Amino acid sequence: MNKRFGDRLWIGFSIGTAVLLVGAGLYWASPYAATWDEVDFALALERYDVLAMQPHFPGYPYFILGGMAMHTLVANPAKALSILNVLVLFSAAFPIVWLFARHMPRPAALLAALSVISSSYVLLAAARPMSDGAALGVLWWYIWAVEWARRRTAWTAQLLPMALFSILMGIRLSYAPFAAALLVLWHEDWKAHRRFGRLAASLLAAGAFQFIWVAAVAATEGGLWPFMKLGWAFVVGHFSDWGGTAATSTLPFFERVRRFFVDNFLWTGVASQNVWLLAAYAVVGAIAWRAGPFRLPRPLVISALLYAVWALFGQNIDKPRHLLPLVHIALVYVWGRLLAAPRTWRFVLAAAVVLLQATVGIGQLREQVRTPPAVYQLANDLRDKRQPFVVYTWEETRVFDYLRVPFPHKDVLHFSFFLQDKENYRHAAIYMTDHVVDGFRAQGVDVSSHVRKVKTYRSSLLADPVYGTITLYEWVDGAVR
Repeated sequence: MNKRFGDRLWIGFSIGTAVLLVGAGLYWASPYAATWDEVDFALALERYDVLAMQPHFPGYPYFILGGMAMHTLVANPAKALSILNVLVLFSAAFPIVWLFARHMPRPAALLAALSVISSSYVLLAAARPMSDGAALGVLWWYIWAVEWARRRTAWTAQLLPMALFSILMGIRLSYAPFAAALLVLWHEDWKAHRRFGRLAASLLAAGAFQFIWVAAVAATEGGLWPFMKLGWAFVVGHFSDWGGTAATSTLPFFERVRRFFVDNFLWTGVASQNVWLLAAYAVVGAIAWRAGPFRLPRPLVISALLYAVWALFGQNIDKPRHLLPLVHIALVYVWGRLLAAPRTWRFVLAAAVVLLQATVGIGQLREQVRTPPAVYQLANDLRDKRQPFVVYTWEETRVFDYLRVPFPHKDVLHFSFFLQDKENYRHAAIYMTDHVVDGFRAQGVDVSSHVRKVKTYRSSLLADPVYGTITLYEWVDGAVR
């Protein structure tokens, strides 16, 4: 194949496929706020109030600001946030190409970037009204800015990565371990110049950039002290109650590690729970292992390792979306090694994997939109019930409030509260979701003889592994063991 023609072919393929994926992501961006956190974000576009969890701490001001701007064009707040995520995520193609272009020709860099950005699971997770997609997009701009600043001697070059890290923290605070990239930058600057003034200026500038969004959110909550108290309560709850961290989980350590790496990272994050994608990446990984040379930037490696530790111990193991940065970074490494030494057959292999990822990803996007979330299905069914009833739930009640359902519903976490509260509904049917039943069982209360299964509602477990399946039960006579 003529080199000039081949370059044009792969550049055209990369740009054309990227445009197709952007279009699919925008068209099938999720219009549903189906989880507690998604409702928090969607409600924030109508009224910003961190105390009322619109959104929850720390307020995500840059993400909400972008969502508000998109909301002027898109009426559905959940879809507005989903579209924002898709746009910011795909903007990361530019810094990823620039990072690759230091190691390979531009056509190879474009194809490598497309191979990363077309990741099926990342696309699905990003096209939802959470802040993951936007955060991942800004993360790559930040990493590129750190690399750009490392190659310059002027201190002012450091302002760009500091500003981008502030934006990143104002979109998703859990990406804080990536601050290590700035620390590496400052360490290298110190070794080169040995000037306390430069280091002090860097620290002050970084703090000032963070203070911009912290002060703005604190002002909406009555001041810095109330904001800090709110933050402390949130952090305590995350690590002691509902956060799903290693501190509160009963999952054995080695089982947690297995789920983290095998289930969440490989099977879900890389393969999007698709056997063909898993097989394709097994082949790509084996070839890339013997290819190269390609090295990830040192600031990125250190940051990724710290984030992996944080995701393993400090995040909810039931939510694979927390591993999105690690999935992207791993794919950058794999495709960087494979395409660093361009060969026609490697380009063909990459194109085949891209087409497979695109097919799987677009199919999952369509399914996510065409099949309403399980909690939406449950709400629609309960709307049609005529006899008096009450529904006891866990997080589902937050979605019911968002949907403004006409029936009574309550969140219940403790069996003792349920026993007392249900006496207020003696002449009504009493329903509860499987999360309530499982919660009672975890408290040592077996209610299996006291409930009757009514119906199970199903939607994409890949999009929502926690509430993708909901079973409704009715409370009946029987002894509680």
